[in-house]
Amino acid sequence: MRHGNGLIRALALLLILLPGLPTRAADRGQTQWKLNTFTWVKRVPAEAGAPANAHPANVSQAALLQALTAAQIQVEGTTTPLFEKKEAAALAKALQEALELARPDEDLILLSTQRRGNQFMDPSLTVTARLFVREGALNLIAHDTRLNFMDRYLVDHTVPEFAYGSRKAAARGALQAEGARQLRPDWLALGLTEPAVAPAPIPVVTPMVATAPQVAVPVAPKRDDAFYEAQATRLKALKRMRDDNLLSEAEYQEKRDAILKTL
Repeated sequence: MRHGNGLIRALALLLILLPGLPTRAADRGQTQWKLNTFTWVKRVPAEAGAPANAHPANVSQAALLQALTAAQIQVEGTTTPLFEKKEAAALAKALQEALELARPDEDLILLSTQRRGNQFMDPSLTVTARLFVREGALNLIAHDTRLNFMDRYLVDHTVPEFAYGSRKAAARGALQAEGARQLRPDWLALGLTEPAVAPAPIPVVTPMVATAPQVAVPVAPKRDDAFYEAQATRLKALKRMRDDNLLSEAEYQEKRDAILKTL
């Protein structure tokens, strides 16, 4: 029964974490982007006393995805991405729409629950964070980087009171990202530059090499007995025309030499 209960629990987790319907085009009043039962992005009032954010912000999905995938944490001594690749892609789309609608006095809060590991029975763990854009960077303040509440939820449907990170007090989460500004161990300012696009390969053009024109080499005619008999007949006829004074000596010698060159 223990294995049967584990399988039932895993299937229940799978149903909870299945992505919802694709988000429709954002409208001005939308405040929540729900991707599954325990994954969402919300617009909320900014913390009291916080400076105005650079909202609304027009940031591409690709730039947001690059920022999210740059964030890393330490898990059991190993550096690992804060978000899984597919998880980050779905969140980037929701964040893009939310940032386009957010006001300067609003933050975004993020909760993302994902099976973290390659095995079917790996636990589903949750990331919670507060996000906003200021000074050209996506500020990410994490509260929980690996919150485990799903086991208890599946037993008695207890849902914890989630915390999303704060400008005023540091959380235990420790983040890192190459090229980011580390404002606190739990707070990164991630760049929002567009990902570099690899240039198209330059086609290799083989230079045309000029070649000398092909000159036809004359083929010598076949020399057989009939050929030689024909030339002898011509020479005899030529001599008879000279003897009969039909050709001068010079004309005779010229034509005779021409016949002899063919031999």
